[in-house]
Formats: sequence, structure tokens, C-alpha cells
Amino acid sequence: MSEKAALADKVKSAVESRLSVHEERFGSGGSSPCSTASAKMFTQECGAAAKATGEDASFVLTQISGQEGFATLRSVSEKIQKAAGKYQELSCATNPAEAATRRACLEPAAVLAQGFPDLRDGANLGLAGK
Repeated sequence: MSEKAALADKVKSAVESRLSVHEERFGSGGSSPCSTASAKMFTQECGAAAKATGEDASFVLTQISGQEGFATLRSVSEKIQKAAGKYQELSCATNPAEAATRRACLEPAAVLAQGFPDLRDGANLGLAGK
């Protein structure tokens, strides 16, 4: 196994161990509390999932810092970090009353709901050097 492949495998294993715990707790996609179809999108449950997803994205960025071959994983992680920050900034987990704020919460919530699978896919693509 090449050094690059060994690193990608190490990153994938580290990422997977974190993702599995959080995904089991919070779900993902349509089963995530941050899903735009979920009644929990504007609750602390989504807020906790957003925090965990953002932390996982930060962890990934730390793992791949200075490494080549992780363009997709880096991009996905940065997008998730921005979404987690925006969700927090808008106070989406406090059930905002203003319609404009609620609409603004939709995009970051959708990114967060899909965050765990996207990070996993990015880690898999890292194994392929992408």
C-alpha cells in the first residue's frame, strides 16, 4: 500500500468512527432532525445535530490539513462548517418566529441533514485520490 493510500485509509477509519456514533444518535437525510421536512428542524435537537456535524467536519479538516488528494472531502467539510455556523448565527434551533429567518434556516439545515453521508462519501473519494 502506498503512503498516500495508507493515509487515506487512516483518515477514512478515523472519520467513520466519529460519523457512526453521531449518525446513529441523530440520523441523516430524511431521518435527521435537521431535515427540512422534519418538525424538529427548529429545535435544540437539530441544534445538537448541527453542532455534532460541524465538529465532525472540523475534525476531518484537521485530519487532512496539509495533505493532498482530499479535494472533495475538504470541500464538503468546509461547506458543512459554514452551514453549521449559519444555523447557529440565525438561531434556527430557537424556533424563530420571523418568516425570513425561517426561510434562511432551510439551506443550512438541508446541508447539515445530509452532512454525515456527504462526509462519508468524501472520505471514500479520498481513497480514490479525489
